[in-house]
Amino acid sequence: MRMEKKIEIKSSPKRIYDILIDAEIITKWNLGVDEITEKEEGKEFHLKSSIGDIFIVDWEQVENEYVTWHMKNSTMNSLGYILEPKGDIVETTLWVDLDNKKLAKGYEKVGELTLKALKNFVDFLEEGGNAEDFDKKQLMVSP
Repeated sequence: MRMEKKIEIKSSPKRIYDILIDAEIITKWNLGVDEITEKEEGKEFHLKSSIGDIFIVDWEQVENEYVTWHMKNSTMNSLGYILEPKGDIVETTLWVDLDNKKLAKGYEKVGELTLKALKNFVDFLEEGGNAEDFDKKQLMVSP
């Protein structure tokens, strides 16, 4: 089963893509990710998240267009982002492939929050903010 959520972000595909592939800043903006560690250099990553431990074992990416991560021992088989420029905005799609349909509603909510957090982070950077100063918890109080 595939779940998709979309959001429009006023930025460039490059800015968004660079954020998505930067493992060092994911914990800065993503509400659901508490910690990321590289388990096998360049081959496997372990994320501690609000939805459980995630082991990323493979990925595909095309610069400024999309990124896909494949997992093992997770409730997700894979997840990814698709970036579609539309004028001065980028329609950003977050998708998740999972087997358990009972989890779909929960993942939809997590997907919405994740995209909102990404948008807030990009907006913050576009306004000249420093990534180190971003407080992802502000998402809970921002419009």
